[in-house]
Amino acid sequence: MHPILSDKKKMTLYLTVWGAAGLLLGFVISSFNGLHVLYSIGFTLPMMLLYGEVNLSAWYLCRAFPLERTSVWKILLVAAVAVTIFSSLWTLLGWGVMSIIEQSFSVTLSPLPLIQSLLIVYITGKPLFLISLAISYLIAAFERSNESERNAYEARLLAQHAELKALRMQIDPHFLFNSLNSISALTMTNPELARTMTTTLADFFRKSLSYGAKETIPLSEELSLLHHYLDIEKIRFGKRLTVQLTIDSETVTDLVPPLILQPLVENAIKHGIADSLDGGTITITTQKKNGRLFITVENPVESDAPKKKGAGMGMEIVRQRLQTVYGNNGDLKTVVNGNRHHVILFLPTSQRT
Repeated sequence: MHPILSDKKKMTLYLTVWGAAGLLLGFVISSFNGLHVLYSIGFTLPMMLLYGEVNLSAWYLCRAFPLERTSVWKILLVAAVAVTIFSSLWTLLGWGVMSIIEQSFSVTLSPLPLIQSLLIVYITGKPLFLISLAISYLIAAFERSNESERNAYEARLLAQHAELKALRMQIDPHFLFNSLNSISALTMTNPELARTMTTTLADFFRKSLSYGAKETIPLSEELSLLHHYLDIEKIRFGKRLTVQLTIDSETVTDLVPPLILQPLVENAIKHGIADSLDGGTITITTQKKNGRLFITVENPVESDAPKKKGAGMGMEIVRQRLQTVYGNNGDLKTVVNGNRHHVILFLPTSQRT
């Protein structure tokens, strides 16, 4: 359907423009031939409104003969035929309206002979229709451009969802493998703790499946999930693992991708706590600054500890997820300050409405 006909506001505006043109033309004709302005407007106003309706047909011509699939010569031929037909019909209509007004009010609308007057109407109609045709082609080109952008955007979204799904599938088996290794070791030394860890692991995965199905979750829910993970690791490391959280109350409602913190804390435990006989403290801090949410995970490091195989894999997955979702507005940085390792995650602040 024509975009103007399908929208009452656009249709009203469209007819208002043609009506204004009819009024202006009526004043011009009145000043030219000295005829009372009401008679002039009585002729020009309905003529312009009716021709405005006729010119809507230009839209259907540009849809039937699109620029990208029609040769220039064919479009010019179609335009020439169409403008001749519609201008001729408009001229006949003008003749009828002119006759009705002149006979009804015993006035002469034009001092020129009838043929010359109708020729002026015919010549005036041609550029008006050609302008309407050109505008219709511009509107059609604009709509095609918007449709192409929309299709490209939808394709990017599909690719983004596929990439995020692949990244999540990398995290889950990685964590499960490490957890099962821990349970296996505990079955020999402390079966009771192994059973507790198995139950806690089941609770963690049940909750992670629920959260993982969402695009984003409040930071409070992500921290709740992280507590389940830490309960598992505290069974494994006991007093060697201490966690200190400094959470800004203004950040807990901000939205984050699910399971974004667990790989960072797992990395901190694997490369910080596990390498130290005395263990250490992992510090997690959140704050807002300049419209961004900053989350810092800090852990101790042993300067002489050998680099482990697969080091940094979890952090790289988190970085890829952030850049996939937020582009340049989300990323992850690492800083080593003495014997402390800092992972700083930042992303735009947003809250669920």
